[in-house]
Amino acid sequence: MLADFLPLLSEAGVAWLKVMVFSIPEALAIGALAYSLTGEKFVWWKLLIPSLITGVVMGVLAFLSEDKMLPFFLHVLLYVVILSGLFSVCRLAVFWRVLTAVAFATSIYLLLEFLNMGVRYLCHVDLYKSQATFSAKFFSFLPQFIAAGLLAFVFNKGKINLFVTKGKEV
Repeated sequence: MLADFLPLLSEAGVAWLKVMVFSIPEALAIGALAYSLTGEKFVWWKLLIPSLITGVVMGVLAFLSEDKMLPFFLHVLLYVVILSGLFSVCRLAVFWRVLTAVAFATSIYLLLEFLNMGVRYLCHVDLYKSQATFSAKFFSFLPQFIAAGLLAFVFNKGKINLFVTKGKEV
């Protein structure tokens, strides 16, 4: 009897893994951008834990909705609410600073995603073929993930943030 369910379990497991491979790095990229925009001193667990939880929650929602993709506005709103809430729980900064940083980070990430799609279109990459297989989808996702990580690094090292921090008052 278990043998009858094994193919279903393995198919569901593969589908779950495919969703998580994209949800968790996307949440880490947005979280890193938001964290760097707050201007707070870097504490690894304050980035990693909220980002991982957000990635898992968004992955579960994407998995449960299967082919019925979440409406775009709802997807973005959930990212902002969940990540802001978790960063606030971890006491990254005061809530309004966190909310502002997450909103800006989400906007920057969406711009990177748009630019990634635009470059693929201008380079005559078939957008349907880039989504057909798991490896093609992964390699088409990689540039925006790397760009978001590099931007977060530049914001953090260059001390580019949205707020005036102690010692930088005018």
